[in-house]
Amino acid sequence: MSISHSRHIRVAIAAAALIGAATTAVVGTSDAHARTAAHADAVVSEPTRHQEPGNLLMALEFPGLPSEEWTDADEFALSASVESVVESSDAPVSTPEPAPAVAPAPEPAPPAVTPDDLRHIVPGIPGEKIDQYIAPLNAAMAHNGIDTPVRQAAFIAQLAVESDSFRTFEEYASGRAYEGRADLGNTQPGDGERYKGRGAIQITGRHNYEKLSQHTGVDFVANPELLAAPENAFTTAAWYWTSRDLNNVADTAGIVRVSELVNGGHHALSRRIADFERGLNVLLAP
Repeated sequence: MSISHSRHIRVAIAAAALIGAATTAVVGTSDAHARTAAHADAVVSEPTRHQEPGNLLMALEFPGLPSEEWTDADEFALSASVESVVESSDAPVSTPEPAPAVAPAPEPAPPAVTPDDLRHIVPGIPGEKIDQYIAPLNAAMAHNGIDTPVRQAAFIAQLAVESDSFRTFEEYASGRAYEGRADLGNTQPGDGERYKGRGAIQITGRHNYEKLSQHTGVDFVANPELLAAPENAFTTAAWYWTSRDLNNVADTAGIVRVSELVNGGHHALSRRIADFERGLNVLLAP
């Protein structure tokens, strides 16, 4: 390739460089726009090195461009270099992966009642029953929002009276007194004895047994004796508690109203109040 041909190539490169420089000048800082007309005239009247065509390549000073012979290999290398620059400028910019979301911290578990707590709240509880009952009692309270000292003391006080200090999960009486009680759903012969009080809170009547079966999936209507099993006694008591919104009642109306909704009257009310107050003292102790 002749020197004149190489000059054509270098001129083309120089022209591209000038275009880039002009673009940069247009998007420059606001100082360029602040020049006065006098300054602009002065710049135009003073010749620049780029106004002399013969000095164009010297002004750009490309040390890598030979001044003599320009070979096909040189042209190929230059072309490859230019293409590489173009390709790299068009390459998509990788976006960093977003940081994984941080899982929220789990809510703290409600305070558990210890075996020693239960022994002091319900002094009459048989010692051998404490270890057997403490886990299902705490599980039932935790799963049903019975999670403050007031709620826990009220719940345990009702269970203590209804179950004779956790001695039994089945009513001592035969249940004949409930026979024919339509308000309890006892509409069929034998319903009184069949659906007498069972569980830690002494759930009574066909109507409650039916609702409880729907809630738990255990058929207590066909198998009423299952309600007295320790594994069911506390979960069913907690169902009865939440179905009457007794957490809210304990928070607002107090232990007397809770007792009325559990028992239907004031049976053993003084005992319920005493157990509740003892429970508060134990659960609020530092």
